[in-house]
Amino acid sequence: MALTKLSASLGLLAATLGASALPSPSKYTYSVKETHWVPRAWTEAGSASKSDLINLQIGLKQQNEGLIEQHLTEVSDPSHERYGEHLSAEDIKSMITPTDDTLALVNEWLQDHGISKIGMSPAKDWFSIVVPIEKAEELLQTSYKTFRHHDGSTVSRAPEWSLPNHLHEHIDVVQPTTSFFRPMPEGKGWGPFDKGPHHHMSWWEHTGKHMYGDRRHSWHDKDAAAVEAVCNASFVTPDCIRTVYGTIDYEPQVPEKNSMGLTNYLNETNKRSDTELFLKTFRPEAADAAYTFDIIEIANASNFQGNISVEIELNRNIEGNLDVQNMLSVAWPTPLTAFSTGGSPPFIPDINTPTNTNEPYLTWLNYVLAQDELPNVISTSYGEAEQTIPDSYAKRVCAGMAQLGSRGISVLFSSGDAGVGADGTCYSNDGDNTYMFLPAFPASCPWVTAVGGTAGFNPEVAVSRFASGAGFSNLFAMPSYQQKTIEAYVDSLNGLHDGLYNKSGRAYPDVAAQGNHDAIVWGGEITTVGGTSASSPTFAAIITLVNDALIAKGRKPLGFLNPWIYSGAYKALTDITSGSSFGCNTTGFPAQEGWDAVTGFGTPNFDKLVRAAFAKGWHKGWD
Repeated sequence: MALTKLSASLGLLAATLGASALPSPSKYTYSVKETHWVPRAWTEAGSASKSDLINLQIGLKQQNEGLIEQHLTEVSDPSHERYGEHLSAEDIKSMITPTDDTLALVNEWLQDHGISKIGMSPAKDWFSIVVPIEKAEELLQTSYKTFRHHDGSTVSRAPEWSLPNHLHEHIDVVQPTTSFFRPMPEGKGWGPFDKGPHHHMSWWEHTGKHMYGDRRHSWHDKDAAAVEAVCNASFVTPDCIRTVYGTIDYEPQVPEKNSMGLTNYLNETNKRSDTELFLKTFRPEAADAAYTFDIIEIANASNFQGNISVEIELNRNIEGNLDVQNMLSVAWPTPLTAFSTGGSPPFIPDINTPTNTNEPYLTWLNYVLAQDELPNVISTSYGEAEQTIPDSYAKRVCAGMAQLGSRGISVLFSSGDAGVGADGTCYSNDGDNTYMFLPAFPASCPWVTAVGGTAGFNPEVAVSRFASGAGFSNLFAMPSYQQKTIEAYVDSLNGLHDGLYNKSGRAYPDVAAQGNHDAIVWGGEITTVGGTSASSPTFAAIITLVNDALIAKGRKPLGFLNPWIYSGAYKALTDITSGSSFGCNTTGFPAQEGWDAVTGFGTPNFDKLVRAAFAKGWHKGWD
């Protein structure tokens, strides 16, 4: 079994302190660095325990602000002479490493407070320290409280914190303090939403395949008759996905030179036994892949491979199973890596992961950005309301996504399952209670590709069992690659929902894929799930196959997709013109011809995407 056990990526720097390094509080004059409102789902439950350990992630000011994003824009634009000239991890490190002054001043501040062990990222732009909450309160001149979520979970947070005045320009962010960000799976097919039956595996052989079109060897083209024969909207199989999106006849040519990845959070993992049953049922030739894909554990992430009653009761690993089963069934035999990151109790406390303190996206980013080799495509099916996340935290996470893109990695995220916002929740979190649409993060980051959800066939439409997540960021400005397209869409709305959204913000989703009733195996049984959780890994797997076609001809993977898509590759997508991103007690945004804030530019057509990938921008002797 391919299993790699790794801790978080921060290297440990030991600093032995003498008597001269005792804390000197009078040395520093503090002022407030950041304040953030407590999200509605959380209530204060008293003071945090002073003795609890907390892992503070300190984001130092990077050099050359905006340079990575400039490189990313250039190397991802098919019309630019640098298209495809992706950066290396070492290139990025040399661009962003903080100045010597920043490193010295922050180090001095920590040592003056008796901090004896400091973890550093390879670029030295993140410091990590593990201290009792009492020490964190002294360091940040704050008071940590215990906050309880409406689901019963608790965290220790400080909604306001301070820094010495001279460090404000040297430190961007310290977490966990103000962030209540919890990456939630974008899936509507389980828990209270699970209306469908669970079937024993024998059901497929005796009944299921006769009901839901097991015609693997009969239909190998994407015409209406083929889709009708192999697809059933209430039970979407891999054969259906591969037929609808045109990959069923494609055999990967150089899988050993290609790669894809997914992420797990919230103690989720990818069950190998369930995945084997799924592949044996729906793509038998790929069954061995269930035990050969890699699982990398970061920050004491869970990877329990048995089926125990408590996991069934908690609906645990549905998300992990959906992601791995969708990706392997479409893009096999391309190697897959699952990155599992710890991020909610219970933990095994250690130097990197004390209890109740993890900010999982930071932990995951710090790990992957330290690696020299990463998958060419990475899909994530988690997100949260943008306004629950402090600006400083969201910007640094989004900057990390830009670093991945500049290295030639396609980063895809589910767009969400609540349309423009869940009914009854659409109020600002700043104390003013302003009625507004609620964009989701990280889908709202301009350096990722956000994937919306569709349903049905002939025609394919925006999903309506739930609403495909969509909207306009209140934090990130509209990037240049989409400006012309989005401004035209906004104009076409003729004032619809004016005042409820930010017309100049990053708009999403960018693309879409099926996400209504995908077949999976979970707990040894066949069932269906839905959500843009299904859409993102599906689209990612198809891009993986496009990369295979490119690599086979000596060309480079696509990398960051959006400039390529918005500049012309959108013509390789099937436009979805029916449906809306309803929510916030409104009809939301409408689907229409061209890009829309429901399904973006639409769903993939593999043959057309391959042709678009080869069409232009690939030059300088790569053939």
